[in-house]
Amino acid sequence: MAYVFGGPDRRRAQPSPVLVSLAVTTLFAIAFATLCPIGLRPHLASADEERFGAYFVLGGLAALASGRRTAQAAVLVVLAAFALEYAQHLAPSRHAHLADAMVKALGGVAGALAAQLTFPARRWLARAMKPAAAPVRPRAY
Repeated sequence: MAYVFGGPDRRRAQPSPVLVSLAVTTLFAIAFATLCPIGLRPHLASADEERFGAYFVLGGLAALASGRRTAQAAVLVVLAAFALEYAQHLAPSRHAHLADAMVKALGGVAGALAAQLTFPARRWLARAMKPAAAPVRPRAY
């Protein structure tokens, strides 16, 4: 079977460098907030809401950066959640809890799923915003 070019609307095989940079920056920010002394950690909401929200954003960015490999991105975010929670054993003022890791993992998976749902919505919007073709008028001879 011959390869048929899907056109410019087809999802890119290469990840966007901007999305990858945002995902890596988000991961580093989460790692800092997870491992820094508790006094340096930002407080915006309750602890579980902050955990869920941070990993939701990370899961969404990782899924968007990975294109069609959303499941692999979600697994990496879940592994990062458990690894960073376990790394809190190294910080003297922090305490690792399995429940915290579960909230983080749930946030990452929810973010990846939400990002995956944006693909059909973006496709529909692109088709809806495409200008209509001019009607073909028969020639008068």
